Amino acid sequence: MANFTTSPEDEYDVLIEGDLPGDEVEPCTEYDARGLSAQLVPPLCTTVFTVGLLDNILVALILVKRRQLRHVENVYFLNLAVSNMCFLLALPFWAHATSLGSGFGAPTCRILAGLYSAGLYSEAFFTALLAVQRYLVFFPVRCSSTATRPVRCSVITSTAAWASAMLAAVPESMFPDAQVESLKHTCFFGRPPLLPADQEFWKAFLTLKMNILVLAFPLFVLVFCYVRMRQTLRCRERQGDLFKLVFAVGVVFLLMWAPYNVALFLSTFREQLSLPRCDRSYSLHRSVQISEAIAATHCCVNPLLYMLLDEAFRKDLRHLFRPCGNTPLQPRGEPAQGTWREENEQATAV
Repeated sequence: MANFTTSPEDEYDVLIEGDLPGDEVEPCTEYDARGLSAQLVPPLCTTVFTVGLLDNILVALILVKRRQLRHVENVYFLNLAVSNMCFLLALPFWAHATSLGSGFGAPTCRILAGLYSAGLYSEAFFTALLAVQRYLVFFPVRCSSTATRPVRCSVITSTAAWASAMLAAVPESMFPDAQVESLKHTCFFGRPPLLPADQEFWKAFLTLKMNILVLAFPLFVLVFCYVRMRQTLRCRERQGDLFKLVFAVGVVFLLMWAPYNVALFLSTFREQLSLPRCDRSYSLHRSVQISEAIAATHCCVNPLLYMLLDEAFRKDLRHLFRPCGNTPLQPRGEPAQGTWREENEQATAV
């Protein structure tokens, strides 16, 4: 590029060859999520769907056949497994669409976004409800209706949690990321799922909603309940097993979804946070996609926690796969672990 300037004293042109330093433009390559998605999403989603679905179906069978849902925490654990399965149902469709590069139109994308979001929000709510239920065991609220009908109250709170999760998932289902390319609709594993790319207000709104419901709300509940209950647990160590399991589930959920929420927040508000540089934008978009793929594996983790931290679950698992003719099963509704039975008898409803 050649620039010409005119001297005010002398009426002749001065030729300056080369680019002026102020005219240098940094080349910026827009991040294309489909390149990494084509390599990462199909095998990851397929594996997570297969392993997670089998694990959560197994958990549901144990809770229904061995525990009989007579206690509040078992009702919440069952709903937690159903939440995971709702989240998992969307993964194989996105894996199929990503591997082919095209496939689903806007209506299907809305359904997938609704399943994904409702499963994620409901899991956050039931994680918080489990912590609150443990809190009320240590600090019971005197109420005749809840004291006499704990399971019925847990069903009511579970229904309210599902209704809140489905209501919270409505905005995501309104903005399918179905773009017309070569007369074919594409539906990709997005951030958050199917988030509008050209509407800044809704992008900010959905990002804040995701951060509040998935990160801030369960984090506040877990920290509040843990701090209040910790001193009491020192005098009641016998009841600490279920406490450890509930809070391990909550902590793992937060640890796996926190990087995604932080990266999503920084990516959405990078201009307001003075992070507009091209290389930072590229890295943030890539971090959002990778952290979301890692967080999606959380559906496979809860059954592993049950096996590691719950002796009663391990015994129920052995009984479930043991032939009936070899060893007589315990009477239905009787947990294999005596201390858990003693604790459950003292539990109150949320």
